[in-house]
Amino acid sequence: MSTATREAQRAFTGLLERPLVTPATDPELLRLVLRHLQAVTDTARRLGYRVQRVGRAVRLVRVPVAGRVTAPPRPADAPGRRVLALACCLAACCEEIAGAVTLQRLSDLVRDLLAAPGAAVTGYDPDERAQRKALRDAAKLLEGWGVLRRRTSDDALLEEWTERGSGPGAGYDVDRDAVLLMTSPDVLDQALHPGGDDEPVRQLRALVETPVVLHADLSDEEAAALRSARSGAARLTGGHVEVRTEGMLLVLTDDEQQATVADWPRARAADWVALLMADLAGQAGTRAADGSVRLTAAEVDEVVADLVDWRGDYLNKAQKTVPGTVRADAEARLTELGLLRVHLDASWQLLPVAGRYRAPGITITSEGRP
Repeated sequence: MSTATREAQRAFTGLLERPLVTPATDPELLRLVLRHLQAVTDTARRLGYRVQRVGRAVRLVRVPVAGRVTAPPRPADAPGRRVLALACCLAACCEEIAGAVTLQRLSDLVRDLLAAPGAAVTGYDPDERAQRKALRDAAKLLEGWGVLRRRTSDDALLEEWTERGSGPGAGYDVDRDAVLLMTSPDVLDQALHPGGDDEPVRQLRALVETPVVLHADLSDEEAAALRSARSGAARLTGGHVEVRTEGMLLVLTDDEQQATVADWPRARAADWVALLMADLAGQAGTRAADGSVRLTAAEVDEVVADLVDWRGDYLNKAQKTVPGTVRADAEARLTELGLLRVHLDASWQLLPVAGRYRAPGITITSEGRP
């Protein structure tokens, strides 16, 4: 494989991890994407994505395919709908900004925007601390996407504005290129009116974006078509596809760019609790024909009780003192990793791929910490 091909693959997988890249958010990735822009664009098109560039900002647009959006499981720390809505409003207000702006000024603009007749988002009252906090979190999101760049490093100003509503909050520069990519009406139109009926492309994208594509979620014809097309996903990303009885997954190479691979389990209580819960639940539940393991809500509680009794000394303070924390930690981590589905009745469906994680050895390396 040539160096150019490998770099183009890294640029594409980098855009999967960071769909909006600017000189401020990741200059190395941006250079790589611009150097191989044509190859990245061609790769994106084969998977139903679209690459847009404005100035020195590039965005990978996840155009829905066959009327559906394929995306990884929702991260446990993902922002809520209110913060996302305010982030969109902030971005719209940034279109009116030329030069520097303070958070207080942005707050005023959002207030006025949502007070206008016909606004589809619930009004914003900057006199309420909870709403200022939500707007602060929305601004942090825009920082992460490169739309806003902090001009001030004094967090005390931001804290003062959030807690008491006084002062400028923080100073920002607006990246006009990133704003245009984020608020593009063309992108919004494609999201609201998805076209095409390319089911094979949608399945290939699921292989690229999700932890695993289970055979149980596909018809026999769909599974056969995806097996035939799997080499394309490997060729476009530089990874390789594992085909197992329960399904298929794309394994990316562990090299200098690992951002698309989940860092789990790490040496923290929430991670090893999730690991042990997956192992214990896999043994205690009822195994289905598709390889998944099902537990009722009561059975999950029993597994939690067994874990606390067995490894209680390893738990952190919250897990020891706040009821439900052990279960919540396990559900949050296993769900975002694509290993668990929690149903409305609080029952568990442990997916077959969870069987890759078994019998972890846990030892105390320092007092009170695993």
